[in-house]
Amino acid sequence: MLERSFRATRGSATLSSRPPVASQTRRLRCANVSSVGLPRRGCCGSRARRMRASLAASQVPSGSGGPDGVRRLVVAVGGLRWSGLTKYLARLGWSCWVVTAASPAGTEVANGVTVESCPRRRTLNDVYRWLRLRPGLQRVGRGPNEPFGEPLEQAALGWVARMRLEAAMLLSVPDHGRGWILRAAARARRLIAAVQPDAVVSSGPPHSTHLAAWLATRGRRTRWLVDLRDPWAGPIAATWRSSPAYQSLLSRWLSMRLERLVIPSANGVICTTRDFAAALRASYPGVSVEWVPNAADRELLPARSPDPFPGLGIVYAGTLYGTYDLGPVLRALRRFLDRHPPAAAQGTKLRIAGHIEPHHERALRLEVTARGLERFVESAGVLSREAALNLVARSRLAIVLAHRSEWQVPAKLYELVAMEIPTLVVAPGESPAVREAVRLGATVAAPDDVAAIERLMEALWLGRMSAPRDPNVEVLVDYRDRAARVSRVLAGMDGTAQPE
Repeated sequence: MLERSFRATRGSATLSSRPPVASQTRRLRCANVSSVGLPRRGCCGSRARRMRASLAASQVPSGSGGPDGVRRLVVAVGGLRWSGLTKYLARLGWSCWVVTAASPAGTEVANGVTVESCPRRRTLNDVYRWLRLRPGLQRVGRGPNEPFGEPLEQAALGWVARMRLEAAMLLSVPDHGRGWILRAAARARRLIAAVQPDAVVSSGPPHSTHLAAWLATRGRRTRWLVDLRDPWAGPIAATWRSSPAYQSLLSRWLSMRLERLVIPSANGVICTTRDFAAALRASYPGVSVEWVPNAADRELLPARSPDPFPGLGIVYAGTLYGTYDLGPVLRALRRFLDRHPPAAAQGTKLRIAGHIEPHHERALRLEVTARGLERFVESAGVLSREAALNLVARSRLAIVLAHRSEWQVPAKLYELVAMEIPTLVVAPGESPAVREAVRLGATVAAPDDVAAIERLMEALWLGRMSAPRDPNVEVLVDYRDRAARVSRVLAGMDGTAQPE
């Protein structure tokens, strides 16, 4: 069952939309640029993952600005973060235009946002990956019972392997969005000329979005903000140091040079955690840095299902890569099932939804087999966003992994808390993920604290705990409330105050 489920068909994330808002006392004009089906950052030749990046222009009433006395803003943004923010900015009276590679051909309007299609070009790397994945040309992988290879940070690269790695990186630098950088820049430049914005915001990853914004703003006196949802050239979390992008000398050299080109050229930087903001201020003391945490769009999230999975339904919805490890959860699950046989008889199961890197897949198979958990672990592969959320809604415990993530908080934490699903964050020490989990009312366990994870499973099984009902949590996790702060930041006002 486990092996068969690992071969599940891959899907893609989807987002729903609502009708636009008619009242517009202020206007936000945006263009959004996104790339679809791009391999995950740092994994050359790996399975594809959808990425989004966008470019937006807006205007707000002011005593300065264009001829009509209105300030205008162009934002290069991405992912669920800015899908939620622009939606609620529209409800505050902003109007948005989005140019994206992910949308169908033509133009559509939703949530006060106009979306236009801007397809990405096919690149040499696309051809290379297509040739590698052709039937009969794929390399034969190791069997499920064979020892799995070491990650790159532990393996000694010979000169042949090093040359192959650098050649692979040469095909994909600066990242897998390279096929739409020039198209996005051209579209954004035309939009800026038409809108005459007062500011531009670019958001990544993919960090090639910042290059598109840099090109689009050359020769124009426009305020430009860079939104870094994840670090670019640094600081690099330990969980990424085994990735091909970090191991490649070419990739690291180019990322550093491009970051040093982009950030000093911008008028400011936005990031997602206080720790990341402090590191950026130390690296670029002359650049203004603000931090705006992620959140969730509660309107697009399902309620907890009235039809939960039998037994104790546990879910991990996310990618397994880098230092992320479900081993502690599996060990705790084995101990829990041994102490509570009725839970095993009633269908307790850990369900995994998301892409699993080959190294992690082999390690997971070995761990599951060694602990006799074949009947209690199931992988659904990569699901659509709707299917993944429905899987979470039927579960009684959700797992968030944040091993060695010194600068970031997994965005899924906000969605799980907003759905009122009891959530366990597996992370060490005083990391940003641990502090945010405590602030939001989630449970925290260190990666080596198997007993604490088992106690949480037991408490849920025996009905001793449920999701927190603190009404303040709704304000802390909803993009509706985050949008007001972002509106002040975009307008050039002080938006750094953040309740703890």
